[in-house]
Amino acid sequence: MSAICVFCGSRTGLHDTAASAAEELARLLIRRQHRLVYGGGSVGLMGAIADEMLKNSGDVIGVIPESLASVELMHSRVDDMRIVPDMHARKALMHELSDAYIALPGGYGTMEELFEVLSWAQLKIHTRPIALLNLNGLYDGLITTIDNMVEQQFLPSKYRSLLTVCDTIAMLDDWLENCVGVRHEDASTPAGVF
Repeated sequence: MSAICVFCGSRTGLHDTAASAAEELARLLIRRQHRLVYGGGSVGLMGAIADEMLKNSGDVIGVIPESLASVELMHSRVDDMRIVPDMHARKALMHELSDAYIALPGGYGTMEELFEVLSWAQLKIHTRPIALLNLNGLYDGLITTIDNMVEQQFLPSKYRSLLTVCDTIAMLDDWLENCVGVRHEDASTPAGVF
C-alpha cells in the first residue's frame, strides 16, 4: 500500500466541484488501495477527503500541529492522528510517511506545502512524484508563472517536469497508475532541511 500525501484547503471554495473532487479522489485512493496522509483537519477539503475515506473504510493518517488540534479543527474520527509540535514538524512527518504528493485546491498553506516538496525534489532530497489538480482552471495563473520562470531562465526546464498538472480526477487516476506504486528512494536529507 502506497501512502499519498494530499495537500488541500481548510475551505471548500466557491464551487461545489472542489468538495466533490476531494471525495472522488478519496474513492480513487481506496480503489487503488492507497493510504491517505493529510493535514488532519475536519473542515473544508481536508474534511471532505477524510470523511469520504472513512465512510468507505479507507486508511487515513492525519498530521496536525498542537496549535490547530482543537475540537473544531482536528478530525475526531481519524484513528491514526499524529499531533506534532508545529507546522515544520507536520510537514516533515507527512513527508516521512508519504510516497507521492497531490495538491488540490487551497490557499497559501497548500501552495507553501506544494512548493516545498517541489523545491526538495529540485534539490534531489526526494524523488517522489508530485501532481497538481488544476480544477476549474484555479491554478492557470500559477502554471503560467512557472512556465514564465522557465522561459526567463529562473527555473531550468528540466525541473518543470517535476510537477504534473492534471485537470480532472481521471487524469490523476492515470498519473497514479503510471508513477505510484513502490516506495521511492530518497537521497540523504541534509541537516536542517526539515
